[in-house]
Amino acid sequence: MKKNLHIFRKISFLLLSVILLPQFSVAQNGFILHGMRDVQQSSFLNPAFTSGANIVVGFPMLSNLSTGLLNTAGGINDFISKSANSDSLSFDLSKVINNGQPVDKITEFLDMDIFFAGFKAGNTFITLGVRQHLFFQALLDKDLLKLAWNGNAPYVNQTLDLSHTAVNVYHLIDYHLGISVPIGDKFRVGARLHLLQGLSNISTENNGVSMKTLLNSNNEYEIHARTNFLVNTSGLPDSTGFDAKNYLLNFKNTGFAIDLGVDVQLTKQVSVNASILNWGKVFYRSNTKTYKSIKDSISFNGSSIDFINNDDPIGSIGDTLKKIFDLKEESQNYQIQLPARILIGGEYYTKDMRNDFSLLFSGHFFKDYFVSAVSVGYSRYVSGHFTFKVNYTYIKDAPMNFGAAVVCNLFPFQVYLYSDNIQGLFQWDRQKYVQAGFGLNIRIAPRNTRRNSNNPNNIHNLRPDIAGK
Repeated sequence: MKKNLHIFRKISFLLLSVILLPQFSVAQNGFILHGMRDVQQSSFLNPAFTSGANIVVGFPMLSNLSTGLLNTAGGINDFISKSANSDSLSFDLSKVINNGQPVDKITEFLDMDIFFAGFKAGNTFITLGVRQHLFFQALLDKDLLKLAWNGNAPYVNQTLDLSHTAVNVYHLIDYHLGISVPIGDKFRVGARLHLLQGLSNISTENNGVSMKTLLNSNNEYEIHARTNFLVNTSGLPDSTGFDAKNYLLNFKNTGFAIDLGVDVQLTKQVSVNASILNWGKVFYRSNTKTYKSIKDSISFNGSSIDFINNDDPIGSIGDTLKKIFDLKEESQNYQIQLPARILIGGEYYTKDMRNDFSLLFSGHFFKDYFVSAVSVGYSRYVSGHFTFKVNYTYIKDAPMNFGAAVVCNLFPFQVYLYSDNIQGLFQWDRQKYVQAGFGLNIRIAPRNTRRNSNNPNNIHNLRPDIAGK
């Protein structure tokens, strides 16, 4: 049972630490790079996109780094505040518990290019690279937060349903190869294939947990719990410790994914595009451990659980879960579905081709829920050396996001910085959505595109490079 207690303390700490420390969390290439065609990394939003360059080589570890967080529960100020008449900080989950959300959703990402390169071959553009993905997804049932903050005493004769709580955490190395080809003068299609190396994972496959506390005639607490529960893990440190070499060189957990995209130039000034990203699975076969409950239900007598006046609340959760669950540990293969994303967008260029107005719909498929967003943007092509973009993105539960991006092409170097929520960079502790990224490339583009910055036809890529000419 000590092993069970250790497991549940880890899981409990993981759930609560994500709530407590959102400022350290991270997110995918958001929205603003859509339409910024002179940045080849925009093709990660649509593999059909090309940048107008002949060769692009990213600086190792610096060609793209994108971080961020979407937390419907709120910013860190919703959990931690100054105590009255004191400079000390206090932790309070009551605001989250009473925010009206039955389930709070937390999604965090880190994408980092270890290596990236692309080159033009005729009218075809080919990319290849290695990218690191860190991903955290959690659904936190409101009844779980009630139990964690208030204990079970206030909910006597009530059933606390924890079944909507789920976690999916993974660390992947992504080896990818992409191709973008024209079809006639109006269409360009693209695909990117991903070979995935699964380094580690924690995922909830099944959760049917609920708990009801009763006070019997002897003034004793009785807890009746439904305990149908299954969690898969792979690649986590064990009692022998962590071996970095074995961790990074483990190729037994493999997966595959594909991105598909299309870019259509309706007229010289209007283009539309669509893509589906991250469509695939990862199969875990190495260092796997599955924890599942032996019994579907259990009843026992115990005392009330008080976390507020407890010096070790995490330990208390673990002690209680240890009583509720009798776990069976197995080693078995399993698989996870990656969170796919769809994008549908359009762009309108003014007649001088220097101003670009864009519209983008994004949809993310996660376990048991779907997150949609709409982003509108404006780009100004100042010259072949400098572009800037501003955008507004609406996300349900985090509607106020104003972003900006700049791209500097200083031959042969390209530097770009972007964020979908500029305010979040300065007031991260108050934001539900925080995202930022930057990159540094060596970019070789046709020299004649920079000879006359006043001639729209001589500025590279002022309109979609559909035909690749």
